[in-house]
Amino acid sequence: MFRRKQMPEELTAPWSAFSAQAQRIEDARRALLGCLPVGRVDPAPIPVGLELLRDELRAVSDLLDQWRVPQVEAQWQACRASLAESLAHIGPTRATAQRTGELEVLLDAVTDVVEPLDVWQDAERHWWSLRTRR
Repeated sequence: MFRRKQMPEELTAPWSAFSAQAQRIEDARRALLGCLPVGRVDPAPIPVGLELLRDELRAVSDLLDQWRVPQVEAQWQACRASLAESLAHIGPTRATAQRTGELEVLLDAVTDVVEPLDVWQDAERHWWSLRTRR
């Protein structure tokens, strides 16, 4: 009989909090990327996607302590820093979006906002490494 790896009991609540927050960030990130002008359909304006992402990042920032535990402290610090970095790029990206509709320029600006959030995927991988067989 095979036993699956599971999150240790003491990490279940922090893991759930992390998962919910990571999903909020990923959903908002996808919404912003969906605002880029590609294809034949006119997407929502990039500033709308930036506002959505900004609101989600701020909300998640307020909830970060829900998953701060010693086993993921380095990842927690990296995720916290990524939120601040991403938020700092929103204003300049909004200004770029108001100046141009050129895809390459917009893509570079939006990348500045979403790229710092890649550390959330690294954090998720670390969380998965904490699972044990029970």
